[in-house]
Amino acid sequence: MDTLSRRQVGKSPIIATSDSRLQTPDSRLPTVALDVPLLDATDVSHSYGASPALRDVSLTVWAGELVALVGRNGAGKSTLLRLLAAWTRSSGGGIRVCGRDVRRDERAVREHVVLVPDTPRFYDELTAWEHLQFVANAHRKGGWQEESERLLRYTGLWAQRDAFPLTYSRGMRYKLALCLALLVEPDLLLLDEPFGPLDPVSADRVWTRLEASRDRGMGILLSTHQLPPGATPDRYIVMEEGELIAAGTPDELRGALDIDDLSLDTLLRAALDESDEAEDDPYADA
Repeated sequence: MDTLSRRQVGKSPIIATSDSRLQTPDSRLPTVALDVPLLDATDVSHSYGASPALRDVSLTVWAGELVALVGRNGAGKSTLLRLLAAWTRSSGGGIRVCGRDVRRDERAVREHVVLVPDTPRFYDELTAWEHLQFVANAHRKGGWQEESERLLRYTGLWAQRDAFPLTYSRGMRYKLALCLALLVEPDLLLLDEPFGPLDPVSADRVWTRLEASRDRGMGILLSTHQLPPGATPDRYIVMEEGELIAAGTPDELRGALDIDDLSLDTLLRAALDESDEAEDDPYADA
């Protein structure tokens, strides 16, 4: 008997189930026309009670593009990702994923997008391998064992495949959640702080794997405070206090912000200096 068939398992807390059959990475077909972005957000706003979290945020992510979302703590990055993944409804504005409106076609949107949050949740009663099996079955993905083994070996989790995620370190749990997402191979992958919990070697390997998925046509938007050495996204988007204050390719931002070094620290500081919302440092002359 199938291991999972003996257990009552509800909706996955990490990967939403889908009724559509997904393509394997080498046979993925374009979901939208080449002149239509995978993600198109226009004037998105959101509030928590009387406190605004996002104000008129507009952005796009195209197929085969890897975009980094940068900003200080509390800038609204995590909130934005949850809205884009249809985990939370926005207070205003419009979001389209693969040409589908998030408000009107939420279920269909979830077939195309996966969000890995900064603190992924897992089932206490399932091992890492059983999580992969469950997600593969939910998405009707055949031949999942070979790809799952490849992902676990690549991320250094193969030896712990029969362990329960609750015994994993934070970095190991994030790598497992990423393996689940990459097994599904969504059109649009959203990652919240993927490199924060990872060791340098794992961060390098994850970036290389994300580039490979990008090169196969996946659109990737990730929020981050750090990138592996030498990693360069196709575009950067900088947020501050719920608003976009800068965006562009590396070359565009070097010119617009008059900087040579495009480290995330330099980029964020330069964008804040250019923003009208930047506050004076009360300790600057101390």
